[in-house]
Parts: sequence; C-alpha cells; structure tokens
Amino acid sequence: MAQQPGRSQPFEEASGRVPKAIWRWGVVEAFCAAVWSGPTASFLSAFAVELGAGGGQLGILLALNTFLSNGLQLQGARWARAGSGARRVYGTALVARGSWLLAGAVPAAVLVAGYPVAALVLFLVVLGIASVAAAAASPAMGARAATVGGESGRTRYLADRAIATWVGSLVGTAAMTGLLQIVPGVTGYGVGFGMASLIGLLGIGAYATLIATERRLAIRTLPPASGAGSGSGAPAPASGTTRPDAGTASTSPMAQAAQAAQAAQAAHGIRRDDAAGVWRAIARRSGAPPSMALGSIVIGAAILQGGASMIGPAAPIWLVRYLEMPASYLGALSLMSSLTAIASQRLWARWIDRAGPGRVLTFAGAAAAVIPIGWMLVWAPWVAIPLNLYSGVAWGGYSLAMTSRLLELAPPAERPAYLGTYAAAVGIAGAIGSLLAGGLVAFVPIGWIPVIFLASFLTRGLGWWSLRGKPAPVA
Repeated sequence: MAQQPGRSQPFEEASGRVPKAIWRWGVVEAFCAAVWSGPTASFLSAFAVELGAGGGQLGILLALNTFLSNGLQLQGARWARAGSGARRVYGTALVARGSWLLAGAVPAAVLVAGYPVAALVLFLVVLGIASVAAAAASPAMGARAATVGGESGRTRYLADRAIATWVGSLVGTAAMTGLLQIVPGVTGYGVGFGMASLIGLLGIGAYATLIATERRLAIRTLPPASGAGSGSGAPAPASGTTRPDAGTASTSPMAQAAQAAQAAQAAHGIRRDDAAGVWRAIARRSGAPPSMALGSIVIGAAILQGGASMIGPAAPIWLVRYLEMPASYLGALSLMSSLTAIASQRLWARWIDRAGPGRVLTFAGAAAAVIPIGWMLVWAPWVAIPLNLYSGVAWGGYSLAMTSRLLELAPPAERPAYLGTYAAAVGIAGAIGSLLAGGLVAFVPIGWIPVIFLASFLTRGLGWWSLRGKPAPVA
C-alpha cells in the first residue's frame, strides 16, 4: 500500500516482510535455542540411566522435568513481568542454559569418584534449577522474539523460526549422538551438555541483538516526537502512527471505536465465561488471563495434547515388540517426521496468511486428531513411514497455526501470559497422557495396544471439537 503523505515510513518493510536484520537474528536465536534444548531434552533419560537410575527414578525424573519446565510457564510469565522484567528474563535465561555446563560435568565427576547415588541426586537438583529457570524465561523470550518484527510478515517469520528450531534440534541431537560414539559414557554426556550450554548462551546474545536491532530500526524509521529534545524540529508522527515496540493502539476516532468494540466483545466473552464457570475458575486459581477465547483454545489444546502423548509409550512397544522392528528404526521415523514438518512450514504460512490462523488451526487440529487411526492400521513396520511423514506435516501446521492464533488473540502486554498458559496446559496434559498410556502398556497384553490408539483418537477428537468451537477473534 502506498505511503500516505504526512505519515512516517512504517517499521515493516513495504514488501510485507519482517526486516532482514530482524529476520536474521530471530532465526539465529531460534536455532541456537534448539541446539541447546535438543540434546539436553533428548538425552535426559540416557544420562540418568548411565548414572544408575532405575525405572521408577526415571519416571519421576521425566515427570518432574515436564512439570517444572512446562507446567510453571504461566507463573514464569507473571514473575517476569514483576519488578525489572528485562533483567529477570535475562538472568533466568542465563541460569537455565548456563547450568547445563554443570549438569553433565559435576555428576559425571562424582560418579567417577565412586558416589553414584550422590551423582544422580546432583543431576536431579541441577535439572530442577534449570527447568524452573527455563519456565521463568521462556514465555517472555518466546513472545518477544516472535513479535519483534511487527505485524506485517509475521507468519512467514514464525515459519522460518520454526524451521530453524526443527533444524537446530536435529543438528544438536545428531551432534550429541556422534559425540557419544567417539566419547562414550558419562564423559561424553558431560562434554555434550557443556557444548550445548555454550551454544544456548550464544542464543541469549542473539536475542539481545535482536531486541537492540528492533529498537535501532524503530528509531531510524520514525521521526522523533515534538519536544523530545532532539533539536531536529521534525513534526510529531501523524495520528494513528505509533512506535512498533510501544504496544499501544491508535488514538484516531476509528481506532477508538475499534477499541470500544473490542472492550464490548471482551466483556461479552467474560460474561459467557461466567455462565460456563469452568475457565473463570481455572483462571482465578492459576492466575491465567480470563479471556474466554484463550480458555477455549487452552482447554481444547490440552485435551488434544493429552491424547497425542498416549502414542509416545504405545507406538514404540507396538513396533519393536509386536512387529519386531529394530529399535534404531524409531530414530529414522522421528527424523522423517521432523523433515516433513520443516518442508511444510512455508506452505502452512501462506495458507495462514490467506485464511487466517483460526481456520487453519481447526483444519490442522483435525489432521493431527486422526493420526491414531493410522497407527491402528500399522500391520508392518514400513507402514509407519508414510504415517510419520503425514504426522510431521500435520503437527508442523498445527504448531505454526497455534502460535499465530495465540499472538493474534493476545493483547501485546499479555502475550507472555498467553503463551505461558498454553505451554503449562499442554505440558501438564502431556505428562498425564504419557503416564496413563505407560501404565496401560505395562499391564495389558501387547496385542491390546491398538485400544490405546483408539483412546488417543477419541481424546484428540474431543480436544479438536473444543478448538473448533472457539470464539471468533475481535476485529
């Protein structure tokens, strides 16, 4: 759209894309964060086993990590907003990523010294500290990095960040696997976790540069307001023009009318929520935003994720023990799913831009909900190949549409709380689903595992139905 006379050049590029400098640092930040989180998440169980953890201890470790790192993200978002938010975010991020310099090296040294119990306890303690710190930093960093380029071109920017995340996770996991082949045992884990930590810390530097780049571009492209002491004599921006990082609405009459309509619709959503009672009670107890639109998405996504997590314990047992597939095949299937998710991101981004994130979220949620039907039809190991290819496409679109939808609904100041609420809900639901399915797998005959697939399908379907019935966004 042509620039109107008297208005300053907008922050976004005229092409409708995020500025290249912001895109570059946003992608680098996402890649470094994924390289850090890939090995530190994927090899938790293996390192704990090396330290002597048994099945019960391993279950406690995984459940504790899931609860702390995901379940506390809403509280982390609220805590980061109190006091000096920026310092708290950077401080907790440094603790979350820097603590992995110790998470592998110290327990490994204690184990070599002949104290296996102390080594495992130390690992649990450091893991707990890192998980709590990650929960405190992730919502604010994720929301800020996802919206730093403004509204124009955001979907493609989010898609490119998602691609960087997938690639970074694959690179980190593959590098850790190769390192353990060269340096086996606890020493390899110590070295690998330390390297991942250093790359994660570089990601914090990229995040800081990303924020500084946005401020520099905003100052360069917008004229200073009158009376700001610049001495340039430039006029103030025209009505309706604001700094892109201010997060404030326009003061024009049309914008004021839109704000009034938003307030009325928001109040209507709260009244409907009062009638239903469920989300208001949850929000009051947890401190989540009371938006009914958010509540509908969070409840539906949590149910869907709980059903999806049932596949985790069931599918490997079905493939390896019932269909006699080599265990190494599981890694190849995961790689295929990741690659198709990466390849489909740009296509999903274009569709979201045309149809809107709400409509695409409904479609992608339905696509993810029917995946267990495919698992019920896996009668030979090779059938899992096209199923995992399809799964990567479905979940890739679902994740991108979900992020776009949450950012669309959230007021700028509440974006960390919206993302934190969603992460907490799906994290807790995922842990519950995994525990339930793991218990069923342990007690039912292997031939009955398709019943778990059916339960996963029904649970996902219920979650999708709730997502499908979400309130329409305010204009």
